[in-house]
Amino acid sequence: MSYTIESNKKFIPADSGFFRYMGRIDFDDPKRPVMVWPATSADINFTGTSAAVVLKNINFQEDTHFAVIVDGVMKKITLPTDKEDRLYIAAEGLEDKPHTLRVLKTMAAHNYLEFAGIVVDENAEVSLPEHKYDYKLEVYGDSVSAGEVTEALYYEGQCDPVGHCNKLDNSAFSYPYKLAKKLNAELHDIAQGGIALLDGTGYFCSDKLTGMVNCYDKTEYSPYAERKQWDFSRYTPDFVIIAIGQNDHNPDPERINDPEYRRMWKDEYIKMLRSLMEKYPAARFMLILTILGHDKTWDNALEEITQEVGDPRVTHFLFRRTGCGTNGHPRATEQEEMAEELYRYINDNFIG
Repeated sequence: MSYTIESNKKFIPADSGFFRYMGRIDFDDPKRPVMVWPATSADINFTGTSAAVVLKNINFQEDTHFAVIVDGVMKKITLPTDKEDRLYIAAEGLEDKPHTLRVLKTMAAHNYLEFAGIVVDENAEVSLPEHKYDYKLEVYGDSVSAGEVTEALYYEGQCDPVGHCNKLDNSAFSYPYKLAKKLNAELHDIAQGGIALLDGTGYFCSDKLTGMVNCYDKTEYSPYAERKQWDFSRYTPDFVIIAIGQNDHNPDPERINDPEYRRMWKDEYIKMLRSLMEKYPAARFMLILTILGHDKTWDNALEEITQEVGDPRVTHFLFRRTGCGTNGHPRATEQEEMAEELYRYINDNFIG
């Protein structure tokens, strides 16, 4: 243990019953839940003047971080690579009154967060947040859905800045996180940078190239660690967005135009889609690609899938600038653009 708790502080463990967790989390050890997917979070209310977070960073790359949000103000904290429990200050010098704290996973499989609990003032009171959500949202996607490079301010419409090395990633600025807030929805953001549908394609884990077909049903999914199955009975969304197809051109951009390969790719997509439809019989499914530049052939393939499935629960959604909005990862403002368009679509067609 690489930290000490001062005598005027007290520790609130992860299994205290005061945390409201959101996201696809590994609770095999309830005292040390593991946050894996982006936008996973733990919320708690506390009183007093300070709060700190205790967790272990299980890093698979350098340049990893997480965020704390105290009373709505976010602070991103860079993490060490020593894989030891450490204490991170969330806030100090607060007014002695009720506060809110969210511990947020800002990245995808660059790292896992093994959450131990928080430290508050000795006389502080803690309580479980009572916020009631209206809906449940689940998103399957790649780096855009994970919020990579969203903090590259003033790079709207441009390629990513050189040498950003994950430092500008933040799931809090992703369109799934923003959309969930607009809908007042819980969120499971099943997104990973570089991922494509099939193994051997895309960019996720360049030496292994693992596809979404072998990650969408996992709690822990990194090829560099133990992989664990997800129990789908734990979360049943109202709305499901599948944003896969951006990275599938690699390593052969022309292969999607081959009728035999195109048929195989669509069949594998439909197989995953139907598996989710069976698990979530009342959910609405939206097949999308984002405003990040791509060949419209992939949008056409999604439309073909929608027509072939022929179920009114499945629709193909196009943003106003699908495939032509930017040559770099969408920034926070561009993510907001996508979230707003999706919100209007969902509200107009499924809610309002």
